[in-house]
Amino acid sequence: MSSLALLVAACSGSEAPNGKGAAGTAGATPLAGQGGSSGSGGAGTAGVGSAGSVGASGGTSGASASGAAGMPAGAGAGSSGSGGLSAGSSGSSGTPGLGGMAGLATAGTTALAGTSGDGGDPGGAPSSTPVEEGIALLPADRQEHGVVAAHGEVFVLGGYSPDVTPSVIAYDPAQDMWRDVADFPSPFNHPAAGVVDDKIYVAGYYAGTSLTGPATGRTYVYDPVADEWSEKKALPTGTERAGGCVTALGTDLYVFGGGNSGDATDFASVYDTVGDSWTELPKLPETREHCSAYAKGGKIYIVGGRTHTIPEFRPSTLEFDPTAKTYTPKTPIPTPRGGAAGAVLGGRIFLFGGEGAGEDDGLNGVFPDIEAYDGATDTWEAFPPMLIPRHGYGGATLGDRIYLAGGAIRQGGGASDIATVFYFP
Repeated sequence: MSSLALLVAACSGSEAPNGKGAAGTAGATPLAGQGGSSGSGGAGTAGVGSAGSVGASGGTSGASASGAAGMPAGAGAGSSGSGGLSAGSSGSSGTPGLGGMAGLATAGTTALAGTSGDGGDPGGAPSSTPVEEGIALLPADRQEHGVVAAHGEVFVLGGYSPDVTPSVIAYDPAQDMWRDVADFPSPFNHPAAGVVDDKIYVAGYYAGTSLTGPATGRTYVYDPVADEWSEKKALPTGTERAGGCVTALGTDLYVFGGGNSGDATDFASVYDTVGDSWTELPKLPETREHCSAYAKGGKIYIVGGRTHTIPEFRPSTLEFDPTAKTYTPKTPIPTPRGGAAGAVLGGRIFLFGGEGAGEDDGLNGVFPDIEAYDGATDTWEAFPPMLIPRHGYGGATLGDRIYLAGGAIRQGGGASDIATVFYFP
């Protein structure tokens, strides 16, 4: 794939012992922050600057104002709120996994608030080269959490922070700021989360510290206006799972697949948010978890994912007809992977990252790929790679932008506080 024209400048840094980089300083002018000196480090490491930068040093040297390891960096574009990215002048490294990447700063992020309160698709397939920029770092590292958009904000739900947490935080794009909102009723990870009518639903998750279960089928809804959680009818007994594919169609919430007690499932269910009732659907043709789904033209498309074993991917793309209740195979994903972030933009679902790429690929087993699927044409399109490859996280759409929050930067563990925004200028 061609290289993404990133609005960043490289940072210098030396390896830190505890995986957390020192704070970087924002660039003083509307251009790039000061160029970093050549970075070097064992096995390629990156530091997450707590004050606005991800300083990078890698297995290859990083030259001033350029991204090493094959990813070019452009000039930082503007001061805070300009829609650009201002590079930190320095940031010591330490979080493993990002050899030779360009430094990512969070000063000078977009001030454009999304207009869609439900993470809906603004429509109109873009055709220009996309941009990915840094936004304010999460208050703490997270992975295996949920990410949704509602009421004009992006919400991050639970996950590892680094312990499993009930914490829920919200991001305001206009202020480039994260804030705490009402905690979930219990610590949780791998939530199946979706949005209907600007309210957030969590339908099945792993409670507590377990990565494999047993899962719970308890269902909750969050009202952003009242800032409170309410319990709803649980998934049918015997279909409890976590980490499934979720999408909304009208006032219904669909949940496909998911995992429980160490195994992926083939369950499919639909929740009537108005009647507070669940209906079981025909099972998936194969087990699947850590996947994504979206609705278009009255049909639902299920993409990406795997069985419970990381490298056992599900390359198949499925179309589900809610009326006929049938599954139809579609064009497989070009780069099979699980744990990718999925979000809808321009009538397509975009998948970002994922894990299982192999430990010797220079990216710590994390895919850098961005690919989009269009259900109307049954086609996939590849885009330039991610700024910082991650997995075990989520994406949410506000207006014409996709927000990517947190995620692990190496296969398995490796949670980060990185947050970026992806859009077509």
